[in-house]
Formats: sequence, structure tokens, C-alpha cells
Amino acid sequence: MKKLFNILLTITFITSVFSFVCCNKFFDNDETKVTDGLCLNIGDKTIVYTSDIDFYDISSHTVYLKKKIEYDGIISVNVGEEEIYKCSIHPTYSSSLPEGVFIWGSPFMKEDIISFGFVQYLNEKHEPINTDPRNDKRIIKALKKYGQYCEGINCEIKSISYSKGKLVLNIDLYNPDTFNYYYLDIDKMGIGLFHYYTNGPSFLNDSYTKSYSHQETVIEPEPWDSWKKEWLSLLKSGERKNVLITYSKFEIIPAGKYRMFFAYPGLSPAKSHKELVLENGRIWVGGVCIEKEITIY
Repeated sequence: MKKLFNILLTITFITSVFSFVCCNKFFDNDETKVTDGLCLNIGDKTIVYTSDIDFYDISSHTVYLKKKIEYDGIISVNVGEEEIYKCSIHPTYSSSLPEGVFIWGSPFMKEDIISFGFVQYLNEKHEPINTDPRNDKRIIKALKKYGQYCEGINCEIKSISYSKGKLVLNIDLYNPDTFNYYYLDIDKMGIGLFHYYTNGPSFLNDSYTKSYSHQETVIEPEPWDSWKKEWLSLLKSGERKNVLITYSKFEIIPAGKYRMFFAYPGLSPAKSHKELVLENGRIWVGGVCIEKEITIY
């Protein structure tokens, strides 16, 4: 029986309108149809040419397009004529998750972004039965060739402290890109609102039979698709910030070895591209998934 091992969801609703943000300078003519870099096909039809791509955020595995396209069915992700992997559309309203790479969205809708999620499973021996092809070296090379590669925000867990239902995560956020990001600041939002955008940390025991998570009350924005600038803090290009997240209401975790999963969230959803552009940078809407082996004493 297959067991869910790691869910790497990529749910984003952003594209850049900055001319200097990871934009390639290779395609000045919008009529150019280039396909020797990253491109997307359905069957033998190309739906996204290399020249249609503005940039790709590797942290959220989202491709940002210069125009909206309509797509449905099985999509082939190619570099030139070489197929790297296939994936299908997974509806946002579904409670189940597919195996492998998928596109989180709604069939037949016109979009100018395409976000690739990934679900990995283990067999009974706790060995992965599938691998993540989204970071394939051929894809990275093609993106960099055409100036379409962006890293997004990097997130690293520096330390974890747990005692009697209280969990503290010590996290570093780093911006390696050449422009500024605004990110969701838990100190400004509060833990309840912050967890509207993420499930928070979860711990899976050594036998992969039991998980533990927080018991904080999640607060929904009103209306659900709104946001406030007061929730955000600026992470400048090249800047690193330390973030402490404290959970006072965490399930009691018995002593033992665990694998912890955590997703630092970006803002979502966005109503338009324009609303995400602020005076000193743009709002990061990605999401970084992290896993870490820890021991609870």
C-alpha cells in the first residue's frame, strides 16, 4: 500500500510586470515562435513557445507567460524537441492528490501562469517510488540560456525547539534574486491568519504511521480572497532575515525520530498581476516546502 511521503504543492497566482524582473531580452518581437528552450505541448501541438515565457520561479515551480492561454488535457514539458515529463491538470476543488507532477488549476480556463505541483510516495520499505523531474538539469539550463530563470525566496530551518506542546521554528529567509520581494510576515499577521496560507509544520513518525501537527485556530481573510499591505515585510535583493514561529498549541509528540514537513507560504490568490506590484518590489506568492529529520527527546 502506498503511503503519502511528501506533498510539494505549488499554488501561485502571480506574474511579474517589471521589465527588469528576470525578463529575457531575446524575444523583442512578440510574433517570434521559438521552441528550442522550455516549451509546453499538448499532443503534437505547442501551446507555450519558449518565446511566450516571461520567467520561471524555481522556488514555486511556476512559469509566467506573456499572455493568457487556454489549455486542458495531458501536457508535455519539453526542452526543444526532448520531452522531460508529462503532467495533467488537477482541479483546485479536489480533495485528493495525484501521484507525481501535476498542474494545479481549472480546465479550459485562460491563464497567464502555470504552476507545477509534485506529490511523492513511498513503498512499504519507505523507499520513494517516484522522483521529482521539475528540477531537471536540462530545464534549468534552458531557462538560464534565455534569461528566464528566477530563484524566488529561499527558506532554511536553522533550528527546531519542542517541549510539552510548544514548538519554535527558527527560520532564515533569503532573497538571491536581483529585485526585492514582499513576503508574508507572521509577526504582522498573527499565527491564525498566517496559517490560512499554509498547513504549518507536521511530524511523521519513524514508521510512517502517525503524524502530529499544530492546533492553532486558522483565521480566514474577509473576504477570503483579500489581503492587506500591512501583512507584508520587505526582503531586499541579497538580504537574509531571521523569522521565529512559535506554536503554543501543538500536539504532544512522543520521544523518537521524525521527519518534519513545513511550507513557508506566499500570498495567494491574487486577483490580478497589477495588485502584486508595490513601490519597492513585488509580492512573492510562491511557497517553499522543506523537510527535515529531527529527534524529539
